[in-house]
Amino acid sequence: MKKIRTVLVIDDDPINNVICKTLIHTLHFSEVVHSFVRAKEALEYLKDAIENQPDKIPQVIFLDVNMPEMDGWEFLEEYDKLPTDFKESCQLYMLSSSVNREDMRKSEHYKYIRDFIQKPLSPVSLEDVQNSFNLEQKAQG
Repeated sequence: MKKIRTVLVIDDDPINNVICKTLIHTLHFSEVVHSFVRAKEALEYLKDAIENQPDKIPQVIFLDVNMPEMDGWEFLEEYDKLPTDFKESCQLYMLSSSVNREDMRKSEHYKYIRDFIQKPLSPVSLEDVQNSFNLEQKAQG
């Protein structure tokens, strides 16, 4: 089974980012974790990785819903413009401190969102993501 090499955490709360990174490293979920407090910076990272540094392309993205400047929905509008092969190879999960039913309904309009995960990220939710990743890899190969 293929290991998750790179994860992006996009959340305006630096404490949540530290919690996510620590948990991901502690559970050996991924080799590399990049966190961004600004969604625009994460988009710049993705565009650069896709165009110039394919080894830095993430396999999993955890995206906060509510952020200043550019929220998760605005990020998704820009994400949708990225190459299809990238979007199909990357699993994107929404993170939220409160799972709002309206946000969950809205997420159904975005085919690249795998699931909603309630903050904080937990060992169980990471295990679910790992299982989904493994199933997808098995189906592809």
